[in-house]
Amino acid sequence: MFHTPILTDPADLNAQAACFEAHGYVILRDLLSPDEVADLNGAIDRDRRDNPFMWFTTTSRDYNCNLLLTEPGFERAIRHPRLLPLIERLMGGSFCFEELAVRHRGGEATPRDTDWHRDRPYWPEHPLHLDYPQVIYYLNDVDETTHCFSLSPEPAQGEILSDREAHLRRGGVLHFYGRAGAAILFNCATLHGVTLRQTDRVRRTIQVYYGHPHRPSLSQVTLVPPRLWRDHPDPETRRFYGKLNRYTGVMSEGLGISLR
Repeated sequence: MFHTPILTDPADLNAQAACFEAHGYVILRDLLSPDEVADLNGAIDRDRRDNPFMWFTTTSRDYNCNLLLTEPGFERAIRHPRLLPLIERLMGGSFCFEELAVRHRGGEATPRDTDWHRDRPYWPEHPLHLDYPQVIYYLNDVDETTHCFSLSPEPAQGEILSDREAHLRRGGVLHFYGRAGAAILFNCATLHGVTLRQTDRVRRTIQVYYGHPHRPSLSQVTLVPPRLWRDHPDPETRRFYGKLNRYTGVMSEGLGISLR
């Protein structure tokens, strides 16, 4: 069973929050402009050329979790002005940066089933069971002939089914298609994955995770540069980037950068 995508008015924060609460996701159409998409694709091309050692490479996929170190333009995808008020509404107050991951995936000779998984468990103490929201941006057009992000919707406060097939029967499957610049915001505890198709087209995505300042760090893969958490002139920006994971702490202290 396929889930029909729910589309909301980009200016209607109430409708977006209601969609997230009812289905565990909200689609944000045209979140990035064509010029922004072009700039970010150019930054990826530049970094893959100039800093290949920063990219983890497999036979069909390259990804980099540290583009904040070399390409500051990715901050626009992290602190997008249309995105932040919605996340603050869903989180119920202040939130912070957790992780940035940029992925470049080539074509596949044979299709593969969706790699269904949950990044983290739900957090039942939160009204929406929301610990780490994630946004995925598309940097190229995605349709039925390309790789795509897939999600099985479920209410933010609904019963969690541990049996995967039972969950898929109940929630159905949403294949997220959209033009370059489209994005989807969801709870990373929601069942989701990548659906790979037989194609020669490249798929590029930006994935950003957010969290609560007082909760454990989501991961240990993104280094946050001192220009954001220590030296930025705006105190709110310093606070937003100031939840330092252990990776950032170890690297900073090793380079003589005080965390105090």
